[in-house]
Amino acid sequence: MLKKNYYRRREDDMKILIATAKTRNNLTNEGLAKRIGMPVNTFNKKTCHPGLFRCSQLWLLEELAGKEGV
Repeated sequence: MLKKNYYRRREDDMKILIATAKTRNNLTNEGLAKRIGMPVNTFNKKTCHPGLFRCSQLWLLEELAGKEGV
C-alpha cells in the first residue's frame, strides 16, 4: 500500500468534513452550498478538489460540522 502524501491526506480530511457537515445538518450538496454562500456548481467542483476552498468557506464548514476551535 502506498503512503498518501500530506496534500492527499488533507483532501481526505476535507471530504470527511463536508460529509459530516451535510449529515449533521441534514443537507444536500445544494443546501450546503447555499449555507456557505456559493453556487452549487462551484461547490461540486470544489468537493472534487477541496484544496480550492477558501479559508472562510472552510471555517463555515467546520462550524456546520461541529468542529469549531480545531
